Amino acid sequence: HLLFAAPSPETAHRDQVLLARLSQLLDTRAVTPEDRSQIYYELGVIYDRLVMEDMARSMFVNALAEKADLAPAHNFLGIYMGTDGEFQDAITYFNEALELEPDEYYANFNRGIVLYYGGRFKLAREDMLAFMRRVPGDPYILLWTYMVECELYGSERARAALALRYDALSEEKRQAEWGFNLVKLYLGRLSESRFFTETATYRDRPALLNEHLCEGYFYLAKLKQFEGQDKLAYDYYRLAVGTHRYGFLEYRYGRMEMARLEQRYGLRRSLKPEEPQESARPGGDTPAEQ
Repeated sequence: HLLFAAPSPETAHRDQVLLARLSQLLDTRAVTPEDRSQIYYELGVIYDRLVMEDMARSMFVNALAEKADLAPAHNFLGIYMGTDGEFQDAITYFNEALELEPDEYYANFNRGIVLYYGGRFKLAREDMLAFMRRVPGDPYILLWTYMVECELYGSERARAALALRYDALSEEKRQAEWGFNLVKLYLGRLSESRFFTETATYRDRPALLNEHLCEGYFYLAKLKQFEGQDKLAYDYYRLAVGTHRYGFLEYRYGRMEMARLEQRYGLRRSLKPEEPQESARPGGDTPAEQ
């Protein structure tokens, strides 16, 4: 199942204009540490979307140097540490974000993912459930909770819990969110062919199609891994990364999953995947920004 959508350069151009404006504000109007911290943070978000990760990290560090209690900057740096495989450092950043701002509940979600990859499944489940209480009916938290519970309880019990959570939602809610197609795929209530047929209906909206493909290929890859089909999983991760939705967690962790499989099968020595060139490209939103 191969679907592609060409990314639009419009978003990158918009972000480049914003970079110029914010840089000018930093030089001319940022008087207080709070002002400078906020501008550094906004610059970091834009550099992140433009896949200029080193610049983004620098901006987030500068933001914290100006104002150490800026929770969203801690959250972003935690995401970077997590996708680098530096799980303990990531957890420290997420802990700080939640201590500073308990309502920064996306840090629960992000910390739960890092705990999952770090093999601390009970703690990961606690974070997933905490996020689920704050954002009930989110299809992606249902999927990540399923993955965690597969490790804790086995696939049969995890699938039964996923079905209960899905069936408890209203039909209106299930129809309103595209991501529930993925939940139905995991539950065996939607075939892969039908999933891609329905996804292809977004061809006339290429930006949205790319988002759905990034998510779809990633979660399908995870499903194939659970089934022991590592080669097919690797191909799907590669397709997820090929959507270039740089701000999406599915893109970030898709790269890490590819690197892990490459290491497992002796295809690459280093765990950390190659960084893309720091050229201006369109990006997407992360849970940290929602």
